[in-house]
Amino acid sequence: MSGKLGDILIQQAVIDEQKLIAALADQRAFGGKLGRTLVDLGYVTEEQLVQALATQLGLTTIDLEEVNPPPEALACLPADACKRYGVFPIRVDPAQRLLWVATAEPEREPLAEVARLARHTLEPVLCTMSSIDRAIKRFYRAEGASAQGPLNEPSRETVPVDAAWEEAEADLVESPELASGSVAMPEGTFGEDEDVRTILLRLEKTVVAQGKSFRALVELLQEKGLLRRGELGTRASRKP
Repeated sequence: MSGKLGDILIQQAVIDEQKLIAALADQRAFGGKLGRTLVDLGYVTEEQLVQALATQLGLTTIDLEEVNPPPEALACLPADACKRYGVFPIRVDPAQRLLWVATAEPEREPLAEVARLARHTLEPVLCTMSSIDRAIKRFYRAEGASAQGPLNEPSRETVPVDAAWEEAEADLVESPELASGSVAMPEGTFGEDEDVRTILLRLEKTVVAQGKSFRALVELLQEKGLLRRGELGTRASRKP
């Protein structure tokens, strides 16, 4: 079975359309992949996401907790590459130059780079990202502290709302990212001698600039503690 990930999750009764709309809005605001956004928002579990991806892509799933990879499989990829690309080697066939890797995000370009590094043809299987992180820490012990997971997010000091808004507005005006991406339409009206392609190109540049500016604003408000992830999506999904 193939299809869009969101539609598959709806068909499997994991989420409803309202949650999908909210997640898509959150994804547009904060970036990232839809699957990871759904997990971060608490709409789906990692296991539910893996099952949906398996349905979408026709891949098999695996429980890494029950896997004991041989040393020759681990030798195909260093720990830093596993962490960078979110993969874990589980089995290798030296004669056929085949390497089975567990992944939570089976995207073509990253897997192609993994295949290049390993010098093997890859056979991807699906599992949760958290289980990959645990497997890397468990089996690449020689990496020591470098195999540790992401650091905890530093705590923020409580800032009065009015003061935070004023600071956010000041930063917004001075933000180089916003200054480089004006949200205003190009000055002047379109000339009569401009062809459609030129007009569309100018409009496309304007839309891109608006997107960059909105993204910077959202990130700024989030840093100030005025916006929590998921709030934009929830509001966008409300019916008028």
